[in-house]
This record gives sequence, C-alpha cells and structure tokens, in this order.
Amino acid sequence: MMIRSILLLFLLWVSGITNAQTTKADSLIRISKTIGQDSNYVSVLNQIAEELSDKDADQSLDFAIKAQLQAIKIKDVPGLGKALNNIGWAYYRKGDYSKGFDYALRALRINDSLQLLSQLAISYRNVGAIYNSQAKYRESMDYFHKEMSIHAKLNNLLGVGRSLNNIAFSAHRGKFKDSAIIFGHTALEHNSKLGDQYLIAFSLRTLGDVYFEEGSIDRSIDYFLASLTAARAAKSNFIIETSLYRLGKAYQQKKQWKESINYLQEAVAVSKILGAKSEQATIQKLLAFSYAQIGDYKKAYESQAIHVALNDTLFEERSRARFAQMQVAFETEKKQAEINLLKKEDEAQKEKIKDQRLYTFLLLVVVALVMALWLVSWRRNQFKQLANKQLRLQKAALEQASFQKDKIFSILSHDLRMPISSLSGVLQLVDKQSLSEEAFTKIKHALGKQITSLNTTLDNLLLWSRNQMEGVTDVQASECSLYEIVENNCHLLTSAANQKKILIHNDVSITAKAYADVHHVDIILRNLLLNALKFTEEGGIITVQYREDEHMAILDIIDNGIGMTKEQIGKLFKVNTHFTTTGTKNEKGAGLGLLLCKEFVEANHGTVSVKSEPGNGSQFSVTLPKSKYV
Repeated sequence: MMIRSILLLFLLWVSGITNAQTTKADSLIRISKTIGQDSNYVSVLNQIAEELSDKDADQSLDFAIKAQLQAIKIKDVPGLGKALNNIGWAYYRKGDYSKGFDYALRALRINDSLQLLSQLAISYRNVGAIYNSQAKYRESMDYFHKEMSIHAKLNNLLGVGRSLNNIAFSAHRGKFKDSAIIFGHTALEHNSKLGDQYLIAFSLRTLGDVYFEEGSIDRSIDYFLASLTAARAAKSNFIIETSLYRLGKAYQQKKQWKESINYLQEAVAVSKILGAKSEQATIQKLLAFSYAQIGDYKKAYESQAIHVALNDTLFEERSRARFAQMQVAFETEKKQAEINLLKKEDEAQKEKIKDQRLYTFLLLVVVALVMALWLVSWRRNQFKQLANKQLRLQKAALEQASFQKDKIFSILSHDLRMPISSLSGVLQLVDKQSLSEEAFTKIKHALGKQITSLNTTLDNLLLWSRNQMEGVTDVQASECSLYEIVENNCHLLTSAANQKKILIHNDVSITAKAYADVHHVDIILRNLLLNALKFTEEGGIITVQYREDEHMAILDIIDNGIGMTKEQIGKLFKVNTHFTTTGTKNEKGAGLGLLLCKEFVEANHGTVSVKSEPGNGSQFSVTLPKSKYV
C-alpha cells in the first residue's frame, strides 16, 4: 500500500506539468529555415531528428537523412557521425533492425576514429538496442555498460540515466530478474533526481514489466499508470504507446475487459502516429480478445481482421528480400526446361545422323589421307619454326631481364639512396654535436616519412623481384571476409590519413566475401589505399565500396584526388611504360605498387581496372571470384 501511495503522489505531481508551450522540434524547424546550409544547419537538422526520435520515427528519419546528405556535401565529418546515429535509431524504432545495425556500425567507426565521445556513447546505445531486439541480451548489456562508462566520464547524468534504463530493460528481457530489479530501481532513483520525465517513464515501465512477469498484476498496473503519466508529460509517443498496451494486457489478466479496451484503443491511435506496424498488429490481437470476452464479436472480428492484415503486410515486407532469390530460382528452372527441350530435339537429330554415318566414315578416311600428307610436310618445317621461336623467347627474356635490372638499379640509385643519404647526414651532424634539438625536431618528421616510404619501397621491390624471377606461386585461395581486410587496412592507415586529414570510409558489407588468397588481397588493398592517399588533397575522402554480380565480387576504391589523364591511365600496369610521380604532399614511391596489384589480382583469377579524370579523382576496381575458380 505504501508503494501505491507513493506512485499516486508521483502521478499528481507529474500531471501538474504544463504542455502549453510550443514543442522544441517546432522551434528548431523554424530556425532551420532561416540559416545557411553550413555545419550549423547540419547540427540543427540532427537536433530535430533527435527530438523526434521517440515521438515520430518517420519524421526523425527524414530530417536525419537530410543532415547526412548535407554533411557529405560540405564534408562535415562530425555532423555525418551524428546523422548516421540518428538514422540508425530511426530504423530501429521502425523495426528495420538490419538497416539500423548497418548505420549504427558506420556511425561507430566514424565517431571512434574522431574520438567524439558523446556520439560514440550513442553509437554504443544503438548497437546495444539492436542486439536487445535480436534477443542477444548479454551482448546488449555489454554495449549499454560501455555507453554508461562514457557518460560517466563526461559527467553526463542524463546519459547515465538512459544507460541504466537500457541495462534494466535488457536484464528483464534476458530473464535476469535480480539484475532487472536492481538496475530498474537504481535507474528510477537516479532519473527522479534529474526530473527527466522520459527517463522516469522508461524506468517505471521496465519495473512494471518485471512485476507483471512475476504475477504481481496490481503492482505492475501502478507502475504502468505512473509511466503513462510521465510519458505524456515528456510527449514521448513511444513510451505512451508501450505503456498503454501493457495496461491493456494487465487489465485482461484482471478480467476487467472495458478498462483493457479503453487503453488498447488509445494505444492503437498512438502506434499509427509512430508508424509501428508490428506493435499495431500485437495491440489489435489483444483488442480482439477483449471484445470477444464482452460479447462484441463484430468488433472482435474487425480487430482480428486488422491484426491479420498487418501481419500479412509485415510478412510481405520481410519477404521482399527473398523475392529476388525466388526470381533467380525461377529463371534457373526456366533455363533447365529449355535445356530439356533442346535435348529432345537433339535425340531426334541423332536418328537422322545414323543414316549419314556411312558417308561420314568415308569422308573421314579421305581427310585422314590428306592429313597424313600434310603432317609429313609440317614435320619438315617443325624444327626450323621451333628454333626460331626459342630464339625470339630468349631475346624477349633478355630484354625483360635488362629492363628489370635497369629498374632495380634506378630504384637503388634514386629512391633508396636519398632517404639513406639524408639519414646518414643527420647522423653525422648528431655525431659532431652540431645539430641543435630544435633543428633535429624540425627534420625528424621528414626523416620519418622518408623511412616509411623506404620501408614500403623495399617491401614492394622484394615482392616484385621475386614475382619476376619465379612468378606468383603458392596461391593459398580460401573464402575471405572483404569487410575485415578493408577494415584492418583502414585502421593500419589511419595515422597516414590523419596527417593529410583524409577520411577513409569503409562502405563494404559485413557479409561481403571473395575466394582468394587473403595475403594477396591484403597487399592489393593496402597498395591501392596508399596510392589513393598519395594523390588525394588534404581534407579529401576515400571510399571503399562493394558490389557483386552472379560470379564475381567487386571492390571499388574511390577518391576525390587529382585524377589522371587518359594517357597516364594507358601507361598503368605495364612494366615497360609504368611511371611514378610525387603525391600531393611530395610523397615518393618506386612505382611498383600498382604492378604488384595487377600481378596478384590476376594470380587470383581477377581483374583490375581504373576510371579517372583530371581534377575529378580516381576509381580503381578490383574483381575477384566469389567462389572457388573452376
């Protein structure tokens, strides 16, 4: 009774909060129409999306997508990270967990690379929420704990309150009752001190779920009513809707059908505003049951019909992804039917051929005699032609060896000598103690870049030299994750990219696979990314994208750098015409990276191509088999 009295007092206190003021979202929308389309505009769009996130998922998604497009247009990377967080959360609210998870991971990578802790915490929250929806409750709780630790570090008490709510909710869903009660009451106490009605409503609803689950129906109703009142004060349609249909379920347990119907009818209206079809279907099923219990079978039938229709719609939406596979299967069966028809026609032709076999046999005898005469003549010239061919091959091999020797000596005399000479000169100055600490600091960075370039040059030189002598041997092809290889190289090159303020964006699907040598693919991607970094101006963007056809996986490495002419493109990947130029920051190289890429791609039964225009960047496309090459 004491708990019920406390909750009733809480209801009276919350109900006194005024809602007459214009909503924050409306104010922000008016502001967005009066400012220029710069980073401030992106920030306002993101704020609108956040404000609407728990009130109208469709509107929130629209504003978040606008923020994303504008952020990309003006290269506002922090704004892009926030927009991706908002898009992921909107898709989660709409029940599209696949898209929600994809956007959450993209946001997580950007916010982690920029160390934007507040947005990184939101990324953790989004991933945790989607894990929770997929019944992976331990993983969900782990991400919510990561979120809470960041909020605590930033002294963000509202963020801590939200994290406590999420941990309690996941613990309840995962049947960790004790944890759910402890974190639920901790969240309620923390959020009550803050006075945030949305967070209070969430805490109360979770505790109501826990007590409903254990059979304490009256106690759960008290918490659901308190949650509903706080949610109305916060204008959170999501909590309002979920509290309403929980009250409807609770009153069904008490067999108070009219009260159940009242709450469920209001829940239907709110779920329509949210566009939450899955919740609508659940609520209509509950309504049908309550109507049937009071004998109103007409309304029971109507609610059941709506429930079935919504389920059918949801089924259709979930089946769209399967439709393409079914269509492919249909085309395959159609082709097989055509093959069977051709086989029947072929059998009919065989009957005709039997009558012609005798003539064919005689013709073969004549041909054999002619071939015998030709063979005698051919063998007379065979040795002469073979000797000429061997001489041509030896000449080509000598010319190739001479070119390789000249190439290696050119690298040793120029690309390797300069950084070694620079290092030697600095060591002499240090030995003579004629180099001040200030001067040494100024040249240390340049020396570091030269030594890094030297290391890359030596690696490529050794690989290229071995390939020229032995060919690309020992190809260990297997199914490999293109996403992981791209992600590893993005992390590996983060320091180099940061020096030029270049964003490397991994747009490759997590499920993307190819059948190739993992080591070779790693070398190919690293050299193409290094090449893109070399010729991309400061503040540019490099994107790695994935596409596929029936048999091949395709990686596109796209940059917005200085580009190339058609003449330059024609000289790429050819030993005798290959060239090297300095990068946008005077980076040097031996010109072997792209040659290695071509050799390793072809060794794995793939192709490499390039599209580019001066001033419009470049796109290198690598095609590899999706399955074992036959």
